[in-house]
Amino acid sequence: MNIHEMERMTGVTKQNIRFYEKKGLLHPMRNDTNNYREYSESDLAALKKIKLLRMLDFSLEEIGKILSAEVPLSNVLEQHLIELQTRQQKLQSCIQICKDILKTDTDTLNPDKIIEKMNQIERNGGKFMSIIEDYKKYAAGQHKRRFSFKPDTMVMNPAEFSEALFQYANENNRDLILIKEGMYPVFELDGVEYTAQRAFDRFGATVHCSMTHPDEDGIDTISNKRKILFRFISGPYLFMLIVFLFMAISRQNIGWTALTAIMIFPYLLWCFGIFPIRK
Repeated sequence: MNIHEMERMTGVTKQNIRFYEKKGLLHPMRNDTNNYREYSESDLAALKKIKLLRMLDFSLEEIGKILSAEVPLSNVLEQHLIELQTRQQKLQSCIQICKDILKTDTDTLNPDKIIEKMNQIERNGGKFMSIIEDYKKYAAGQHKRRFSFKPDTMVMNPAEFSEALFQYANENNRDLILIKEGMYPVFELDGVEYTAQRAFDRFGATVHCSMTHPDEDGIDTISNKRKILFRFISGPYLFMLIVFLFMAISRQNIGWTALTAIMIFPYLLWCFGIFPIRK
């Protein structure tokens, strides 16, 4: 197909198509007879991907890395998302300051005061985003430590157990290597070693998987204070404690208050890591 067809099929102008060629993002062939550019289906797919990524505000350098598979797409996306969130925070502070200025007398504008306020907003926003990112990392680390799934069979023998593990890996696009077969198999999932066991409940069999080396969960960069906060937020008994606390306050009963305190105490010990509570 020629450049006119590429323009019609993608909505990208001929000038931009040629620009992407100069940047090495497109590689059309040349017709030996007339020396015209000839674009293939792969060129068309690449141009559509470029258009999408440009709409998502990716730089040409980032797009080049994605198209050449120089780095995994997920890595580029994660970094780009962080940059977008940083820009969003800065824009939000600008919007807030502009609103504040409109409410004041612009003739007596105080630049020093406004700049300090903008800096304060950005510092607070940066800290908030840092907490959010750490919580995402913490939640991913906890899921990485242990996870469960429902197999299609009752997993009554080692062969069914292995089949259930490979089925889970295939359905979730994960790479699994079986190290030790049995009713307590050992396997690697995306390079992380796990042990598994089977349990039964009224809904059938459940396979529980736990990291062999839980210190490799990837949350070592999170401060201990934030880990305690995240453990409290995501703890298994938090909702129950809130209910009991509400009942104690509403009833104004010493017995309910004492019961709530007794329940909160071991939970707080668990949050601070003094002793574990099985999830």
